Amino acid sequence: MRTTREGRRFLLATALIAVAAYNTGNNLIYLILSMMLSILLLSFTVPAVMLSRIAADIVFDRLVIAGAEAYASITVRNRKRCIPAFSVHIAAPFLPLPFSVPLIPAAGASERTGSVVFSRRGLCPDVVLTAESSFPFILFYARRTITLRKDLIVYPAWYDLQMQGPASSAAGEGSPHAGGTGDDILHIRAFRYGDDLRRVHWKASARLSELMVKEYAEQESCRMTIILDNASSTIPGDFEKAVSIAATLARDLIAGGNTVRVVTADAVVPFGSGDEHLLQILDMLALLQEDAGRKDLIIPDEEGAFIVVAKSEAACRGGQFAAPGRCIYADSV
Repeated sequence: MRTTREGRRFLLATALIAVAAYNTGNNLIYLILSMMLSILLLSFTVPAVMLSRIAADIVFDRLVIAGAEAYASITVRNRKRCIPAFSVHIAAPFLPLPFSVPLIPAAGASERTGSVVFSRRGLCPDVVLTAESSFPFILFYARRTITLRKDLIVYPAWYDLQMQGPASSAAGEGSPHAGGTGDDILHIRAFRYGDDLRRVHWKASARLSELMVKEYAEQESCRMTIILDNASSTIPGDFEKAVSIAATLARDLIAGGNTVRVVTADAVVPFGSGDEHLLQILDMLALLQEDAGRKDLIIPDEEGAFIVVAKSEAACRGGQFAAPGRCIYADSV
């Protein structure tokens, strides 16, 4: 329970009236004092009643990107069967401004839709809302914390990275067979997550008892690997910026029709394309943390072109996999 500015003034006025009533013994002043005490009692108890059995839920309409606006629908429910709730204010760290619900009917609900902003990427297991009410006289605020178990993943912020320099040169790099027409089959390989089912070689799949796909010349030239080293926490640099750059590169390269793989010191997201593959990459990057241990980078093979993203040149490993000029340092972008 919190006292408002008006509440402090009212308490002072009540104290002065009490002194005057005691000194004068005037019945009218005692009547005024009793009315003021009744108002104080109501102001102290009613807000708590308004917030009792109040519940909430939140549904996000799309991906939640760190630092970017997303839209969410917040439903506030009144579980009291007979008593409506008046003047309920909802606030949260991710809400730009608190919003007010003037009336929630008994056993009813009220829904509000608006923008939300989360400042940092990562797993947000609990979404915390704060409900407040000062009904009816704005003298005291009752507050209640509503914790929602959501396991919300906040994805890395997009970085305003122009597809020039390392990114564009790597994207344009072709294999020795890049001059193919797109109908030339280079070889047949095992099916990978994200491969187009239209490329499946059914005869080879039946013979080998596993899905095999045809590799075309134009496909070979579009294989891109993004290396992000996260095993250098003791070296200065902006790791969060490096993660944002890697996420943005993956988004732009996949949007350009490339087949993308992401390699870190902890995990590898294999080659793939399309929106589902991008979500798989973003899931991994959202939860990626720096590790002080100097783990070896996991490079399954040296297929296609490479882009190395590091927080600084001193923290960069894996540069031997990328051609000169295809290393991006977060502290110099």
